[in-house]
Amino acid sequence: MRYFYLSCLLLLGFALTAQPDGTITLVNPSFEDMPRVGAAPKGWTDCGFPGESAVDIQPDPLREFKVVKPAQHQRTYLGMVTRDNDTHERVGQRMNVAMVAGQCYELRLQLARSELYMSKSRLTDNDENYVNPIKLRIRGGFDVCDIGAVMGESPLVTNWNWREYRIKLKPQQNYTYIVLEAFYKQPILFPYNGNILLDNVQPITVVACDEALDAPRPEEPDSDESLAERTPESERSGTTPSGARPRSANEQKPQTPKAPVVELGNTRGELKIGQVFEIENITFRANSAELEPESEAALTEIAEFLRHNTDVVVEIGGHASYRAGPVYANRISQERAISVIDYLQSLNIGTSQMLPRGYGKTRPVCLEDSEACNQRNQRVEVKILKVRSSR
Repeated sequence: MRYFYLSCLLLLGFALTAQPDGTITLVNPSFEDMPRVGAAPKGWTDCGFPGESAVDIQPDPLREFKVVKPAQHQRTYLGMVTRDNDTHERVGQRMNVAMVAGQCYELRLQLARSELYMSKSRLTDNDENYVNPIKLRIRGGFDVCDIGAVMGESPLVTNWNWREYRIKLKPQQNYTYIVLEAFYKQPILFPYNGNILLDNVQPITVVACDEALDAPRPEEPDSDESLAERTPESERSGTTPSGARPRSANEQKPQTPKAPVVELGNTRGELKIGQVFEIENITFRANSAELEPESEAALTEIAEFLRHNTDVVVEIGGHASYRAGPVYANRISQERAISVIDYLQSLNIGTSQMLPRGYGKTRPVCLEDSEACNQRNQRVEVKILKVRSSR
């Protein structure tokens, strides 16, 4: 009996040391590992999009992406990107203790942006510098790659040098997993190539929800070369070039011609890059990528659209039920997108006009636990990736 009480006391003492004040610690918070590209550091799981490369452990000694910035802490750090094909990178892991819904937390870490982050764009097939500023979003979930809900985010990270950022997290549920996600400036007018570097994550501590967190400490201003390169000197300085006539107030800048309006599926929208058309009535057999016969009319409509718009390249996006596990949802949504493309090929639509993309359950249109909501989430969408005549 004495040993039983002693064991209970030891277990109680361990529990108290594990979470004395609600502090949450992460495994490998400094992202230390053998530097390489396309791999998550030990302790972290890559949670990126199917068919895309994984995050990077930087600085890579082979300089494959030309990222050379020294680590802020120890030897290596995490590099993540957003892409112009509307994919972005993220990593996740299980927390040592669950968060408490309604409680607020503070996440402190070092963030920076690399002056060079060279990689090939899948949209243009050209080598691009993924240099534009992006932000870090923190999500909570119940599985290692369950992106769940956004708990907090950083401002746009424009600095080249390492700076400490303090981000307040507000979990709505008792999340057990955390996901760190690279994300675009919002509102997202169009997806773009950007990068963010992460290092030296501190233990996540409990804070008062009304406590104001300090902004990143100011340093000498970082020039945003990526934006400056696209802006004429006359517009940046507010002056007119020598010998040029100032524009009068009545003169109008040339307007870009409006894109034609088309209708596809349940959506009426402009024929321009980024436009998404939701397609109803494409259904699959349960837990399968096999198309049901009732899908024929909607698939024929897509084929006719592509046949009459041969200059357009589209993404066929598959979306899965929010009830599915993340790994299964990613796989089945990708397989269903491929099934749609295979069918369209049988209608003599060339593969050069179509790219498959499985979104898993990352973009639900509703969250209600009902069969109607479940069916809405299991959908197919057509997104305009490129209009060749416009390039």
